[in-house]
Amino acid sequence: MRIKPHAEKASCVNDFLDLARVRQGMRSDRELAEALQVASPAVSNWRHGTKGLSPMTCMKLAELAELPLGLVLGTICEANAPNEDEAAVWRKLADESVAAKAAVAALRESTRQD
Repeated sequence: MRIKPHAEKASCVNDFLDLARVRQGMRSDRELAEALQVASPAVSNWRHGTKGLSPMTCMKLAELAELPLGLVLGTICEANAPNEDEAAVWRKLADESVAAKAAVAALRESTRQD
């Protein structure tokens, strides 16, 4: 069993937070906190890995980052999983979410060409 250190857990969260800021044209974590409807210190706690995101916040973050909820929730929960078996479940959710989004995009593209 491998427990991930705080820095590694925070890394995937930081990637999602940064992507949400870029995609929404935000210049600060304060703006991001407002969009996520949380206090500014919450974003700092997530960035440092001292606090986790709730499922509701993961959903809002996924929307802001324009990513599938399954990818965000699965990746974050995988990083926080207490053991490899549970991590594998969350990893599968993230992987299947990305695959499903790609399949839907391909289907939409093929119907446009017809």
